[in-house]
Amino acid sequence: MSSTTFEELVCLVGPYVSRFPNFRKDTLVVGEILSCTLRYLASGDSMMSLVYSFRMGHSTISKLICECCLVLWQVLEKKVLLTPSIFNWKKTAREFEDKWNLPHCVAAIDGKHIVHQAFSNDGSTHFNYKGTHSTVLLAMCDANYNFLLVDIGALGRCSDGGVFRSSNIGKAFANKTIHLPEPVDIDGVNGPIPYFIVGDEAFPLTKYLMRPYPGRGRSTMPKDEEIFNYRLSRARRTIENAFGILASRFRIFRKPIIASEKTIINITKATIVLHNFIKKLETDAGISMYNPNISCSASNMQTDELQGLVPINRAGSNHYSSNAKEIRDKLKMYVNHAGALEYQQRQL
Repeated sequence: MSSTTFEELVCLVGPYVSRFPNFRKDTLVVGEILSCTLRYLASGDSMMSLVYSFRMGHSTISKLICECCLVLWQVLEKKVLLTPSIFNWKKTAREFEDKWNLPHCVAAIDGKHIVHQAFSNDGSTHFNYKGTHSTVLLAMCDANYNFLLVDIGALGRCSDGGVFRSSNIGKAFANKTIHLPEPVDIDGVNGPIPYFIVGDEAFPLTKYLMRPYPGRGRSTMPKDEEIFNYRLSRARRTIENAFGILASRFRIFRKPIIASEKTIINITKATIVLHNFIKKLETDAGISMYNPNISCSASNMQTDELQGLVPINRAGSNHYSSNAKEIRDKLKMYVNHAGALEYQQRQL
């Protein structure tokens, strides 16, 4: 984070994190509170380490970090996250088509496990298939690795598909209140194609969510389905890369977090909006630490700690409507004929 970005952040959160203790000599300025919080998120150090670095009490630091993270979310949420509208969805769809060659794709979605220490009296409710305790972060991103919509706080034992169905995001898609544009025609395809999001095998196939054909890696898989899966993965990997960048910048996600459930949720919220905020300001200023216009071969920009991929044997249900299957088949025809890329055969 540049000094200019930090000063702007201080101005935004300053009115909400100022402290007025009984003793004037104990007053903490906004810069100290924000610096302590950012240091904790970026370094992954324990709170006890910050006690000695910033000369603050342990209970003070614990309280300030939780409060500051919540303030960051409240101040930045509407500034950096997506407001669902037909115009905004069409904008993200154009970016996916321009950068990743998949028309009508508005976002990529995936669920990630935020690993933490087991909560007291929690039992196995947060115990996941990896053998750790975690809270699920369900996120959608655009073609440039910006987070659009997030759902935080699901139990670690839940699958990505189950989290999506029970989340406000999934309910909005199912109830058609997410304001997606109306289906339109694509050159070379018979009939209109709706706008959709892309996910992996853990998600169900619906009219608004496209997932790969099953059986990847099998020699008996038809060539046209392999090509469709490749083209879908080019768009879907943006969410994997977004989480890789998030964990690289905020290294608190590189090891189990030792904090209460409330603090962990606030930490996750803060890192999401900070990711978008820093990226937007520093990209505009030409000092971004990463470039979204990467080549196809750079798809390994991920971290195991936050990858959260669900194995095939725990994947979402293969029961889907005939309409969803027809839409996927039309897209398969498009990427193999009218929308084919000259190099897609060499990537298999």
